Amino acid sequence: MNFISTNKTHFFQWQSYLLRVAIIFFLLQSLPVNAEIYKTIANISWSTFISDVFNIVIYLPHVFGPVSGFADWFLVLGISLILAYVWYSKSIISDEKETKYFYFLRVAVRFRLASILFVAGFTKLFTLFAPELSLSHLNTGYGYFENWKQLYLSLSAAPAYAIFLGIVELFAAFLLLFRKTSLLGVLFIIPFYGNVFLADLAYEGSYFMVSAYAVLLTIPIFVYDIKKLGNLLIDLKLTSPVNWHFNWNSTALGKWRPVLKGAFVLFFVVLVGFKSYSLSQGESLYYPSEKGLEEVAGKYNVDLFILNSDTLEYSPFDKQRWKDVVFEEWNTLSVRINDSIKTADPHSFLEGKSSDRDYEYTQVGDRLYYHYQIQNGNKEISLQNPNPNYPNDQFTFYVERPDSLHINLKGENSKGDKYTVALSKVDKKYLLYEIKNLGRRKLGYKL
Repeated sequence: MNFISTNKTHFFQWQSYLLRVAIIFFLLQSLPVNAEIYKTIANISWSTFISDVFNIVIYLPHVFGPVSGFADWFLVLGISLILAYVWYSKSIISDEKETKYFYFLRVAVRFRLASILFVAGFTKLFTLFAPELSLSHLNTGYGYFENWKQLYLSLSAAPAYAIFLGIVELFAAFLLLFRKTSLLGVLFIIPFYGNVFLADLAYEGSYFMVSAYAVLLTIPIFVYDIKKLGNLLIDLKLTSPVNWHFNWNSTALGKWRPVLKGAFVLFFVVLVGFKSYSLSQGESLYYPSEKGLEEVAGKYNVDLFILNSDTLEYSPFDKQRWKDVVFEEWNTLSVRINDSIKTADPHSFLEGKSSDRDYEYTQVGDRLYYHYQIQNGNKEISLQNPNPNYPNDQFTFYVERPDSLHINLKGENSKGDKYTVALSKVDKKYLLYEIKNLGRRKLGYKL
């Protein structure tokens, strides 16, 4: 294989130099230079396995912000250009050595990309990636969700589409495991993650650089066969596949090759796949796991609202009176108010620890969310707003339930203001839930 010229001259041999730039760039992009990644690796456990592995495989080093951005990439590229020049200037160029370098680069990016695809694919296949919409979300106007949340809500409302995306990712990941089918896997991934990157940019997602990195990882594999692919598809010439490969038996690594590959499959296919499936049968990785009050989930109108002995009648302009309340199955209730909400940005995906899950209240307005703790045998609840913009928004209420349709709350907030609130449950059905339980056709809807 005539990858580059074997004679070194005083002119820059750009192919050899770019190869070294690529090797160093991808190596630096894989180095764990931030403290949080070490914390994640050190604290990985079976209970938080999927969320930990997900955060590890999508990790990219960053120094200019909480996540990797273009400034970080330019920094890594600048370092790579300098180190590659030093490496190149001290190298004795030979066709055999350059070919080996290029081969090992392709191996590295194949398995790096496959690790991302397996984790992302299994979380979509088993509908972990985009959670089911909560009751509070279903009772919030679409315009109150920020762009990135709207994208997630769309995926949540179409689980079959998310499953299809997962199947594509897993299929491409399996193709990347084998040298002879890696190009086919890349042909799936380039348009797939290219579209993901554009969607992330359009919806102002925080992790658009991960999708860009996935596309970038395909370049060494694609470049290797691009000429032959052009001969086959454009020139319509008879083209034989590239048949050169590294002789693993000539090195000590040969006996470890099947072991390492088997370990990779065991970890990313068997363990990740099994854990993803088991999580799909249990709790969500987006909502709190602690149960709320029994048989209370639903939307409630506010029939009576007394603040410090003043009865506030319903008014669409009153910023103090609650408009309605939603109780979730878990220990969250949300209150709709007629005031602007200071929204919060999410800090992570697929959070394993229940206390760190912030999906329900981030990037959404119109409602204030409260996590509550049940005390005194279901007779008292203490509320805390988890939104960091409302650190002192707390309530303590005594709970009275005269029947299954009414809830009376009486208590005070952290400022000492007294509240008396009477709630009545709304008999409301949600089409998404009905479709999930009965199916579209039984409801009279056809695809």
